[in-house]
Amino acid sequence: MCGFVGYIGERPPVTRERLDLMRDTLEHRGPDGAGTFVYRDSAIAVGLGHRRLSIIDTREVGAQPMHHAARGLTIAFNGEIYDFADLRSSLEKQGGHTFQTRTDTEVILHAYEAYGLDVLKTLDGMFAFALWDARERRLLLARDRLGKKPLYLGRTRDGALVFGSELKSLLASGGFDPSVDRQALFDYLALNYVPGPRTMLNGISKLPPAHALVWQQGETRQFRYWDQRFYSVSGAGQSPRRPSERQAVSLVRDELRSAVRRRLVSDVPIGMFLSGGIDSSAVLRYMAELQTSPVFAFTIRFPEASYDESKQAALVARKFGAHHVIEEVTPNADEFFEPLVNSLDEPFADSSAIPMWYLARAARRHVTVALGGDGGDEVFAGYRTHRAYRLANLYRRLPAPLREQLIPALVARLPVSHRKVSFDLQARQFVAAASETPARAHFGFKAFLTDAARRELLLASSALDDTARLFEQAFSAHAFDDALDGVLYCDFQLYLPDDILVKVDRMTMAHGLEARSPFLDHRLVEAVAALPSSFKLKGLRTKHLLKRALWGQVPLSILERSKAGFNVPISTWLSGPLRSLLRDTLSPSRVKAMGHFSAPLVGRMMDEHDTRQKDHGRSLWALLCFAAWHARFVEAPRP
Repeated sequence: MCGFVGYIGERPPVTRERLDLMRDTLEHRGPDGAGTFVYRDSAIAVGLGHRRLSIIDTREVGAQPMHHAARGLTIAFNGEIYDFADLRSSLEKQGGHTFQTRTDTEVILHAYEAYGLDVLKTLDGMFAFALWDARERRLLLARDRLGKKPLYLGRTRDGALVFGSELKSLLASGGFDPSVDRQALFDYLALNYVPGPRTMLNGISKLPPAHALVWQQGETRQFRYWDQRFYSVSGAGQSPRRPSERQAVSLVRDELRSAVRRRLVSDVPIGMFLSGGIDSSAVLRYMAELQTSPVFAFTIRFPEASYDESKQAALVARKFGAHHVIEEVTPNADEFFEPLVNSLDEPFADSSAIPMWYLARAARRHVTVALGGDGGDEVFAGYRTHRAYRLANLYRRLPAPLREQLIPALVARLPVSHRKVSFDLQARQFVAAASETPARAHFGFKAFLTDAARRELLLASSALDDTARLFEQAFSAHAFDDALDGVLYCDFQLYLPDDILVKVDRMTMAHGLEARSPFLDHRLVEAVAALPSSFKLKGLRTKHLLKRALWGQVPLSILERSKAGFNVPISTWLSGPLRSLLRDTLSPSRVKAMGHFSAPLVGRMMDEHDTRQKDHGRSLWALLCFAAWHARFVEAPRP
């Protein structure tokens, strides 16, 4: 697990010293070592910089950028290839491949030598890398199938392609004038994250998951090398053979066990994140089976009862004999807020980044690698929005007067609560979106501000596109016969890579900790996607198949409890201990100086939230995070 930067163009866009500066903005991602590679001739200039977090083969021989001198290849790599030992063995049997290290990085170089651009189909893991092929005078940039590892791209003023693991590393090049992408801001206000491939800054984008970019002879081309194939579209016009539920349960157990086993390869201490939910409990169950020593498990505890899952986590830890470490989180903005803003690089208002930051800090005191349950909801249909899809089908059958008048009027009269995932919040979102098409309804279930509210809040917003277009584009990528498959695919394209995985990567890397996600093993993802959606969402029972697979293995109380989510009481905090931070950061003068929002409306939102007329907690947190990011990256950018 590491970080890298680089460039390619007709001439170097930065000096060697500046390239090192770009590289060292990523020191937190790789505290164990640093290296730089520069190549230049009369027609081309290439630079690569790397920061290393040593996980496999921690010797100096594993340093990067790494070279395959005989073939003229150089790579800067971030991630882990879980099947590298098998891939290495296969290459050795082919002949002509001699290895100098035990690293997965060197295996990628030799696999590229053997397979060229098809190397991407052979890699099983989480990765982003830049590979320079001097013979072909070609640069390959690639990102893993699900988007676990980040890769940012931008063109400097002189046309060079600059890239890096984090946005701040590109800004450190000095080749960009940071200005806000207004469409990205509009989308962010709806979703509380910036959906790719945009970033919040004009001129800088993200390479999408499962994509590669090739630079050759001054031209670039981008292509997708992998995609999911869901049950309802996998038969080329004919439905595939439907397995029995018993067969599906056996398949899930085998694939999940294998996914966990592959992620236990490490030359440094390894542990796991334990929330008390189904997904992390499943990971612990298989870790306990596959490890000979007790598993290190780390949990966050909240003082607010409706947000605390530490008791459930402790129950699971006792069940599997884990060494359980619990850390209590209180809202100390002086401790977490600035590191949060600096680590995330873009405005990011999923408040679960706060406990994730504390959790990663706690884990790093004991281990260097931690497994987690991320991806389980996307793979097995575990979100409330998935249940809402099924309820919406029933809701649309109600008589129009009930749907359009009576029920919305009753919901509007519900008292405002600041409790976790409160009923009033869920009900308002549901009735506002349930009558829409599946794509637009799914957007509505996830949106925190309506299109009209965002246009009122954001100055000069008339030319901006409706954010629901992103959900419609995802749904239209395949001819889904079952709309729930479309809902799941949409989450894989948007919410997972641009929210969940951003949070996990940035918060763990902020502490030099590597996070691994067994549920996002691409073999498991492919296998479950190819199963009927009714196995995953059975009636209103979310994660039905996973619960069946874990029946009798994980405590029943864990399997049967409602989904809690890794949230914090942000609404309560913003009208309590974080109120001063909110009011200072979003004062009328500062809002006006930013030039993006209606200052009177922002003030009214804060007043309504304080008096509990409305719960604006998530939207105010989004505005607070944006304002702090704007001050750090736009008003006063610095390496």
